[in-house]
Amino acid sequence: MPLDKELANYLMKEGIFQQMFDVIRLVEQDGHYVCKYQHDGSCTVTDETCFSVWGKTHRCSNCVSRQAYDEERQHVKFEYAKNRYYFVIARPIWLQGKKYALELVMDVTNQFTQNNPSEGNFVMNLIHELERVSSRDPFTGLFNKNYLQKELTQALEQRHAQSQPDSPLYLAIWDIDNFKQVNDTYGHDMGDKILLSVAQALQRGLSPKDGITARFGGDEFMILFHHTDRDRCEHLLQAIKDDIDHQTHSSLLCNESTCFRVSISYGLADVHSYDTAAAALHAADQQLYDRKRKIHKKVVI
Repeated sequence: MPLDKELANYLMKEGIFQQMFDVIRLVEQDGHYVCKYQHDGSCTVTDETCFSVWGKTHRCSNCVSRQAYDEERQHVKFEYAKNRYYFVIARPIWLQGKKYALELVMDVTNQFTQNNPSEGNFVMNLIHELERVSSRDPFTGLFNKNYLQKELTQALEQRHAQSQPDSPLYLAIWDIDNFKQVNDTYGHDMGDKILLSVAQALQRGLSPKDGITARFGGDEFMILFHHTDRDRCEHLLQAIKDDIDHQTHSSLLCNESTCFRVSISYGLADVHSYDTAAAALHAADQQLYDRKRKIHKKVVI
């Protein structure tokens, strides 16, 4: 699929408020932007620079696209150019196996004037959008650690407020077996691709009604299951594990293609009886490493 079509599909899938922004563009690492979103839903391939829109001949010292690209997290800033004020959001995304910065630019000059009847809508829309974006891991598109911890805390508080909680609540934690060895052997670019493939397998294997899927950090992922009994949790987790374990990955080493597989392990804990999110997370983590010890235990003769 051409890059411009893939960007248009990404924006539609993510539900970004396209009409809210004046400019949406895809920026490469060197500062050139290769796709510009049009409000008719199409994207135009370009070869302009991210700083040309500000009337500059060189990259901004506070370039949020470069920061988003290098740090793999969202950055925001206000920019003043040609007597106008702009609000800029930059977030890292992967399209066609390549990393870009997605820039969302909004002209907010009129929002700084007094008694603007639309100011309230702008502020509320902006707050809602920032809340939505801040709940996501920018690299994989899954929910992030803070969001999962908040949801887990609220779920535990709700359970404790009930005299007889009868709805199941399980927490699963995953990690990629020997992930450091993957990075050391095949490089961090391949490690990033493995992380994305795992995230995509989790998204394929779980529907929103099954639970909340998050990247907890590094090669750790978590799923908070609501209203799902243990047998179904185990069934879903094993199906996802089988999917990931049987995927074949390829890397170019010394001009030769090397094919390999990775495996993933998980632990599942019933967190009803725990008072805090930290205790529930520790229980799931312990289940993961208990399972790892059983599966990967070596017999010494």
